[in-house]
Amino acid sequence: MRQICLDTETTGLNADKGDRLVEIGCVQLDGRKFTLDSKFLYHVLINPEREVPEEVVKVHGLTTERLAKEPRFAEIAPDFLKFVEGSELIIHNAEFDVGFIDMELRRAGLPPLEKSCRITDSLAIARKKFPGQRNTLDALCSRFGIDSTARTLHGALLDAQLLAEVYIALTRGQDSFRIDQGAMEGGKESLPPLPDASLLKVIKASKEELAAHEEQLDKIDKACKGVCLWRLDPDAAPDGEPAGKAG
Repeated sequence: MRQICLDTETTGLNADKGDRLVEIGCVQLDGRKFTLDSKFLYHVLINPEREVPEEVVKVHGLTTERLAKEPRFAEIAPDFLKFVEGSELIIHNAEFDVGFIDMELRRAGLPPLEKSCRITDSLAIARKKFPGQRNTLDALCSRFGIDSTARTLHGALLDAQLLAEVYIALTRGQDSFRIDQGAMEGGKESLPPLPDASLLKVIKASKEELAAHEEQLDKIDKACKGVCLWRLDPDAAPDGEPAGKAG
């Protein structure tokens, strides 16, 4: 399934009170990477058919005059839905963006976004991974060392690009050891050093625990009518040959 990071800009915070979309930006992930190849990007400005308040212009820089000549949502809806159809849409605070998109889709007489794609909220993932911490896009960029200095104003496409990097970092899991990034030095993967073995605490089994273990092995021996694997000499090769000498 294709994965697409999406962000929007609007005329305000309340879709149910008449605020409208002014911008949509999408970045499709190419495997575990994102690319600026145009075929993986979708970006459009939208005429909101209403005034953009000055305090909102300060956030994204899109004025009423700038947007007046842009297409209305109903005009761009077919291309937008074609781009996201069948994908997993990754959105930070999805409830907000999906609320606005669904409102615009209803105005255009079209079904809600979830009919076209699957929706994943990256904010919910971040809150689960970092409970009690700030999980805004800016905070996550800082936490993961992602450069967001170009973000002097909010912009849907730029924010979608940042979200793509954040999402990859959020869901990296084991490959945070840089295995998936191909970190190679001298032809070998560069991995973190192992901890000092002398610092590891060793807890030995008690006599009672060892006796219980042997009793369990006796039962396994009886059940398999032979010697269970845990009682075989690990240094012995098949047919009694010394280890390393077989063949």
